[in-house]
Amino acid sequence: MTGARLALALAAVVFVAGLAGCGGGGDDGPRLSQAEYTKRASTECSKLERASNDLLRAQAPGATGSKVSDYLTKAGAVLSGLADGLDGLRPPAGIEADADSLGTALADYGEGLRSLADNVGSDDTFPAALNANPRLVRRLNNIAARAAALVAKLEIDGCQLAG
Repeated sequence: MTGARLALALAAVVFVAGLAGCGGGGDDGPRLSQAEYTKRASTECSKLERASNDLLRAQAPGATGSKVSDYLTKAGAVLSGLADGLDGLRPPAGIEADADSLGTALADYGEGLRSLADNVGSDDTFPAALNANPRLVRRLNNIAARAAALVAKLEIDGCQLAG
């Protein structure tokens, strides 16, 4: 895969990461209705803007090495933290498995971004980091596609960022 195709692939992942910000299934408290779950999950998704902004900063002209790594790490931490926070929501039984899968995908995506951050060379730009890690980029793209399908299935409109 060429650098441009990798960059396009991760750009799609950045958009789809915005779709992935909901899920989970806490064990405490009563189950939420579908409407209440959707409302609360959509509200939590507002945190995705921070992760999206960090990913955009990693791609900024002049960002290299530790700056790229730091922004990827921050975005990964936001996504992982969001997954943890959403785990406290207790969805209706009928969607619990999908909500849990979505939370897992979100946490996996955050972990993947931190792995990518760990592999950024001292002079690497964002595209260079992508080119150097095609296997990880494919993994992130697969996670993002899975998350997008779950968001659509769960009808959590608040998790969809304008593209």
